[in-house]
Amino acid sequence: MKKSDVKVRKKTITTFIILAILAVLLFWAGNAVVLYLSIPRYDTYWKNRTKESGSLTYVALGDSAAQGIGASKPENGYVGLIARQLEQKTGKTVRVVNVSRTGAKIQDVLDRQLNLVRDIKADVVTIEIGANDINNFDDVSFKAQFELVASRLPKGTYVSNMPYFGSRPASRQNAFQASEIIHTVLAKHQQLIPVDLQTITQSRNSIRGYAADYFHPNNRAYKNWAEAFWKEINKKQI
Repeated sequence: MKKSDVKVRKKTITTFIILAILAVLLFWAGNAVVLYLSIPRYDTYWKNRTKESGSLTYVALGDSAAQGIGASKPENGYVGLIARQLEQKTGKTVRVVNVSRTGAKIQDVLDRQLNLVRDIKADVVTIEIGANDINNFDDVSFKAQFELVASRLPKGTYVSNMPYFGSRPASRQNAFQASEIIHTVLAKHQQLIPVDLQTITQSRNSIRGYAADYFHPNNRAYKNWAEAFWKEINKKQI
């Protein structure tokens, strides 16, 4: 093979690799944009779902995970899956009052979410919050805020620790520390029910379990979230 032919072949292979990488990046970017654009649509879905009646009432507090961001449909997030399991277990219709908000931090629960459900008599209440507090994590502030949340949650609320930050190695230790704080706080609030979300999400961590932004769970991973909550909820006679 002539040197000129070798150069042409190498150039062709290099061009193919570059184009393949660009195609993957464009595909990823497109899906990430779709995910971002889903935020108001998912929020509207849950607001409309609140207006529906049901024999049981399920209240969900939290952040984008409770909204189901990353799932193909909002009802395929863990809140929707839990509602479905409640219906299957009881044979009753379930009204879902999901007051979570994408981007919410613990302070949002204190300032807004708890006030929205204060007068609702719920059969099941779940909360996962704090993931958005991890980037600028301060253990003293986190503990103080979580103490306030715990003191105001309805009796019997299912409270999760942090999910495993499998795609965020730099934040992982903070998430572990936050989970320890949650464990310590819940030990003083026996009226609340701990949910070990971190263990199941860590043991089943996989690149196939993330949405396009490589942060939010997808349909596959949200089943793990629902399973963690359901393990505790299923113990209750509803």
